[in-house]
Amino acid sequence: MQAFSLFSLGGVLLVSVEEDIDDDGLRDLVARVSFRVSRETIAGVIVDLHHFEVMDSHFAGQLQALARVLRLLQARMVVVGLCVPVVMTLLDFGISLPEMEFALDVEQALVRLQEAGPDQGNGP
Repeated sequence: MQAFSLFSLGGVLLVSVEEDIDDDGLRDLVARVSFRVSRETIAGVIVDLHHFEVMDSHFAGQLQALARVLRLLQARMVVVGLCVPVVMTLLDFGISLPEMEFALDVEQALVRLQEAGPDQGNGP
């Protein structure tokens, strides 16, 4: 079973990630999302992490890299579904995610992507 799923929502790609994703799965996710955005008319990517209870610095770094790649491809990325333990872990370990935007859920992420253009805002 694949550790992530991709769903097209018009000009937005929804990426649902399972917590058990490994390094190979993470590389595949970055490659597939980047490829889809480069080949299709996708203005935004929503990464749903509601299955996560723990996030390490490697995964956070890969998300940052994906956000940079998408920005170069003229698309924005919004991360949703972070639970309190994940946020607390990121803060405790001093993991900063300055290039990423966040929303509480997919609905709010869609609103955020519709309200601002691809070159506006980096989040709250």
